[in-house]
Amino acid sequence: MTNPFAAEVAALLARPAPLAHRRARVLFYGSSTFTLWHDMASHFPDFAVINHGFGGSTLADCLAHFDQLVAPVRPCALVVYAGDNDLEQGVSPEQVLALVRTMVGRKRDALGDTPMAYVSIKVSPARLHFMHRIGYTNRIIEGALAGEADVRFVDTTRRMVGRGMAAWQRCYGDDPLHMNETGYRIWGRTLSEYLARAISGAAPPG
Repeated sequence: MTNPFAAEVAALLARPAPLAHRRARVLFYGSSTFTLWHDMASHFPDFAVINHGFGGSTLADCLAHFDQLVAPVRPCALVVYAGDNDLEQGVSPEQVLALVRTMVGRKRDALGDTPMAYVSIKVSPARLHFMHRIGYTNRIIEGALAGEADVRFVDTTRRMVGRGMAAWQRCYGDDPLHMNETGYRIWGRTLSEYLARAISGAAPPG
């Protein structure tokens, strides 16, 4: 079977890694929400950011490329965003949860107790028609990850929708699926708080 992501994955593998110096390496891994976060590094000046998002990917796709795009990087923290494409393709919330659990297991096998964040599935204007399924999926994943020492559910979605419809709409522009600078600013603040707690002061791996 043809791999629709082969060229994109090859391009990511060919991209030179940022020089960590004394900053901890943080790997962002997932779908196009990360791929299109073009100024990602500017939101996390204290870390050496590596963006391995590839467009249109599902959690299953992320698992398929884990050994290529995650394990060799040996990051000090892993941040994962995927799941809305899965739901769009008919995967059930329970199946999404099972895929997240598998991702956590793969992380532990490859990276041990390295901190991992699973970022909540966002509600976008393009996918408003199944926002309740998104909400339910987020709830069961948050519940499943509660109490885990090395994995956190990071809820960016409540921060986006909890400010009211007008504020939520300002997170999107002409593209009804992907966020604009306003949305990414919320994600940057939320994930910065997580990373500060998870790996503040951590040295780059040798």
